[in-house]
Amino acid sequence: MDRLDQMSLFARVVEAGSFAAAAAELGQTRAAVSRQIAGLELRLGAQLLHRTTRRMRLTDVGREYYKHCTRISEQVESADREVASMLEEPLGWLRVAAPVTFGRRYLAPLVGPFTRRYPKVRVDISLSDVMPDLITGGFDIGFQVIAKPDSSLTSYPLARSEMVVCATSDYFARCGRPRSPADLSAHNCLVYSKLETPRLWRFRSNQTIRVDGNFAVNHGEALLAATLEGTGIAYMPTFIAGPYLANGQLISILERFTRSNQQVFALHPKNRNLVPKVQAFVEFVVAAFQPNPPWAVQVRRKAANPTPAPINSDPGSGSGFAT
Repeated sequence: MDRLDQMSLFARVVEAGSFAAAAAELGQTRAAVSRQIAGLELRLGAQLLHRTTRRMRLTDVGREYYKHCTRISEQVESADREVASMLEEPLGWLRVAAPVTFGRRYLAPLVGPFTRRYPKVRVDISLSDVMPDLITGGFDIGFQVIAKPDSSLTSYPLARSEMVVCATSDYFARCGRPRSPADLSAHNCLVYSKLETPRLWRFRSNQTIRVDGNFAVNHGEALLAATLEGTGIAYMPTFIAGPYLANGQLISILERFTRSNQQVFALHPKNRNLVPKVQAFVEFVVAAFQPNPPWAVQVRRKAANPTPAPINSDPGSGSGFAT
């Protein structure tokens, strides 16, 4: 027997009042129960019970040990009950990993409504543009905007996020408006430096254009701010640019050339069960993003007559822009 089993058996013997009564409750023989208690005393190096042919009573050491046994047994039972409860209803801390801009704009505003619906859940969101290891980091779920998620994780596609080339009308008035990706080489292009090849912009049909400009930054919000100032042209996802395309502060160009295969994924470690709090959060986010995510609705309101994409064009792989 392991230590917890020995302690549990000792407590049952004390509470039953005799080896015979405890043995009857447990479906064992009196000799077997007596032998296991003797083994416990041998391991502890202390006598726990005074035994006579008529009665059994605790020693001083046994009385103190019994207190510990009952307390630990209660803690074990409490832990079992809590786990069982967590498997039945959403509760406890939910640890979430998400990109900075996406988490700030679209996940954080959902926390209030989510916790009102599930008041026993508490949410801890960690924002970073570098996707952490969900398992070693102790995260229940992660979100990523990418073309293809890590195959070692269970992934739930939530919504598309288009890539757009955009700038302000003021920039286009001053510097002209590119008509093809090749024209970008003559423009001040602002780059997101966290990409593996930030100055190579990839378009449909596997077309790659090397761009140059006077500004590079490792954060999507900073890239957006520089673009809104009319500094140059940026290539960014609609979950960042969407509201500003909708209100006219940014203008999208080269729509028929841009790639559009990025998606927002919810990611979950494959070796962990999808407990109710995680399942509830995923379902809550899905409901908020579907049938169309907020950024897609905003872009469609602005683009009344979008330029159609060429038939049978190759969308290629995603840029990996996941801010």
